[in-house]
Amino acid sequence: MSPDLSILIVAWRCRDDLARCLESLPAAAAGVAHETLVVDNASGDGTARMVRERFPEVRLIANGENRGFAAANNQALAVATGRHVLYLNPDTRPEAGSLAVLVRTLDADEGLGAAGPQLRGEDGAIQPSVRTDPTFAALLHQYTPLRLLRVLAPAYHRYKRRDMDFTSAADVDTLMGAALCVPRRVLDEVGPMDERFFVYHEEADLCLRIRQAGYRVRFEPAARVTHVGGVSSAHAAAGVLYLRNLYRFLYKHRGRLKGGAMVAALRVGLWLREALQLPVEALAALALLLVGRRDRARRRGRRAAQAARYLCWDAWRTLFV
Repeated sequence: MSPDLSILIVAWRCRDDLARCLESLPAAAAGVAHETLVVDNASGDGTARMVRERFPEVRLIANGENRGFAAANNQALAVATGRHVLYLNPDTRPEAGSLAVLVRTLDADEGLGAAGPQLRGEDGAIQPSVRTDPTFAALLHQYTPLRLLRVLAPAYHRYKRRDMDFTSAADVDTLMGAALCVPRRVLDEVGPMDERFFVYHEEADLCLRIRQAGYRVRFEPAARVTHVGGVSSAHAAAGVLYLRNLYRFLYKHRGRLKGGAMVAALRVGLWLREALQLPVEALAALALLLVGRRDRARRRGRRAAQAARYLCWDAWRTLFV
């Protein structure tokens, strides 16, 4: 008999966080027949060995190269047998009973195509984990100097769901992919994660395709998951990958003409924003250093360096997607 839930975890250089995540799963999935599959994307830090030695019940797929988040999840999906599939980040620790809540939520309403929990940081603070589909106005506010004028701030706040009550269940557009549960029958209908999204925006694409197929996406705060955040994506290329996949998302869902115009405007606006940011942050760092505020000077200096890196290198790496 197939289990109720297949838990898919993609790991990359996060051995200790993954171990804590795996330790939390028996209590989180208590009362639910489940299987756990881990795909190690060539971490090189002993992650695969740790899983083999400490969690022999886990099915491990050890890749010889980093295939990316979406492709690795699809590897696990190809051999998963559960009625529902939980995409779970390795830097999470689901609370006791939380995964059973997600399974019951999906079983109670066949109109649901996905469900996700309330995310909390290690300090217990609720993490915003819901978005609307990105609008052009919201992205212009986020990535261009128009942010200074605040005229598009309402659109940005709607995109970020600043009005969201994260203590109440609600149907939403997009859930953060740190913990996303989808019925297998829905994935069989809409397809798996799009592997063109190496990392970032793959969950936004999947949630949109689920809604386009006529299903609803549910935020369910009765299920709670602790989420550290940024563990597997803490590398220098993260910003480039994020932008490249945002542009891919716009091309895919807005069309080559409209999406291309949006991407072109965002590229110009972001370049102008960083060109303005560089001298401001560099001068601020120098002034703070002269008055002995070394910590603040270092922070402003790092922001200036980030702007310089974007202008001289990262901007060109996002030209072709």
